[in-house]
Amino acid sequence: MSEAPREKILSTAMRLFNKQGAHGTGVDQIIAESGVAKRTFYRYFPSKVDLLAEYFRQKHEIWYARLTRFAAEPAATPLDRLLSVFDSLKEWFSEPDFFGCAFIRGLSDFGLDCDAPVLAACIREHFERTEKFVTGLLADVRPRDYERFVPQILSLVSGATILAHATRNPAIADVNKEMARQLLTAT
Repeated sequence: MSEAPREKILSTAMRLFNKQGAHGTGVDQIIAESGVAKRTFYRYFPSKVDLLAEYFRQKHEIWYARLTRFAAEPAATPLDRLLSVFDSLKEWFSEPDFFGCAFIRGLSDFGLDCDAPVLAACIREHFERTEKFVTGLLADVRPRDYERFVPQILSLVSGATILAHATRNPAIADVNKEMARQLLTAT
């Protein structure tokens, strides 16, 4: 069964935006590679911004599903659940279509004060939801002082993502996982 036109457009855009970035991918390329008519494209996505917003929403859902899948181990200790974030990163970094974080690139491409508030909102929401997720895990690990570790753990996550993209080395997730373990068990 073939994909419906909207799904063809989205899957093509996901692949192209992921590999080439938002600015490197034009609407005409998406239309050509998805095999839909221009009119069909614009019926589903009146502008590239609308398509990018849906791309960011879907990328976040994929990201969040991966994080929660790794952290959901019921027999794991709170520390192991938190550290599983780095295991989820390693899995992601090892995938052949890993080209870095769409939201870090989006922040660079568009910023939080861009002319497309819907894109800024998608980017902001991703980082806020990720922070909330990590904060919840940290609260279970360090109930008395978890807030002071939130920026450090988020920095280890973002830093690993940038280095894995730059070096194509998924093992940076293991390095940052060990750094997080040392940080959280040292005091």
